[in-house]
Amino acid sequence: MLNRRQFLTSAAVALQDSAPARKLPNVLYICCDSWRAQALPSAGDFNVIAPNLARLASQGVHFSRSYAANPVCGPSRAAIQTGKFPHAVKMPVNDLLLPLDEVCISQQLVKAGYKTGFIGKWHLDGEERPGFVPPGPHRHGYQYWAATNRNHDAFNTIYFNDAPEPIYKKGFEPDIQTDLAIQFLEQNKANPFYLFLSWISPHAPYTPPPRHQKTYNSAKLVLRENVPPGSEAQTRKELAGYYGLCSALDDDVGRLLDKLDQLKLTADTVVIFTADHGNMMGSHGLIGMDVPYEESVGIPLIVRYPRKLKAGTMDEDLLVSNVDHMPTILGFCGVEIPSDVQGRDLSGFMISGEGDRPQSIYCEGQLTTPEEWRMIVRGLDKMVVGRDMKVTHLFNLGQDPFEMTNLANSKASSVLQDGLLALMKRWMIRTGDRVPFPMPKVRA
Repeated sequence: MLNRRQFLTSAAVALQDSAPARKLPNVLYICCDSWRAQALPSAGDFNVIAPNLARLASQGVHFSRSYAANPVCGPSRAAIQTGKFPHAVKMPVNDLLLPLDEVCISQQLVKAGYKTGFIGKWHLDGEERPGFVPPGPHRHGYQYWAATNRNHDAFNTIYFNDAPEPIYKKGFEPDIQTDLAIQFLEQNKANPFYLFLSWISPHAPYTPPPRHQKTYNSAKLVLRENVPPGSEAQTRKELAGYYGLCSALDDDVGRLLDKLDQLKLTADTVVIFTADHGNMMGSHGLIGMDVPYEESVGIPLIVRYPRKLKAGTMDEDLLVSNVDHMPTILGFCGVEIPSDVQGRDLSGFMISGEGDRPQSIYCEGQLTTPEEWRMIVRGLDKMVVGRDMKVTHLFNLGQDPFEMTNLANSKASSVLQDGLLALMKRWMIRTGDRVPFPMPKVRA
């Protein structure tokens, strides 16, 4: 005969055994190449036509203060996959091999029972292009594979599965990759899945597919206030193509969202829309990335998780780096986060607003070169230093969102500057950053 304690214990065990297993959320991670944070309807862009991204933001949360850990393709993608800063995984520049012993997000999710897939541009397997990435350690846990190491021709689609023979397709590459992504969703609808969809657009050249080649009239585009007068005509021309690519990708976002609805997966799927880095697109007279201005380091971040996140909200204060993406996704999924991860799990804060709000983010660029820089953002204050640790830029983004007035080394800002320098040095110590940064040896 059971005593009271034995009865309660056996009853609890019975209830636990009969309770339904916790449903693991799916994850669809959409990563663009060179889509800057400002080019979103929910960011107030007057130009971009992107109704599906507007829909995604209305159903999720738009984090407007989102940054790349390093605004260049390979280093940024290494940060996304590992949750560590590029310098910490010896990926300071493009075209290096991500160390095979680095644990990536997909490996953690596979251990938790997820089906994982990667489609598109990898850019973490050395210099080879387009590049067959062989099954095994080089794929860092991704099971399904339809990708190249790197290919920047959006109209000559090429990818590899598990054999070294390339697969060629006609058409706009992101459309074809979206077809593959939809097939993956259909085939894995009964299992928890994690799919990383990596589009090369809106990377240069700024040539959209035919359906969006005349979507934008360059003469009617509204330019950012920091575009110099002398470069307005060229900026308008390139922006028309850039926005055409953005609208083409928005079409594909719509197809993916519709498929999740059709498969009844929407409520339990975390959809993340982001980019590896931004693009200056004429601001400050510059084109491209790898500079510490907001157009380059700022990246879009929309997260939709209907079962957990409040729909249609904008978080204008939370500082998020893409080094935080890996631990945050693992947090959403309830999966163990490796102890050496340097990013922060923001899942709890995103869901409930509870916990410590990050007070600063750290960013780096042009490592190993004479132009290398480090950036710190604390609140609305932003400071940049060169490889000699001397301050080169200081802005208050609240008063000067277009970064037109450089306050570096002004007497009135000396106390602020000293405080930000001390904070930057703490980041460097914590993450093992060295200035100047040595070029790592090329690994086979």
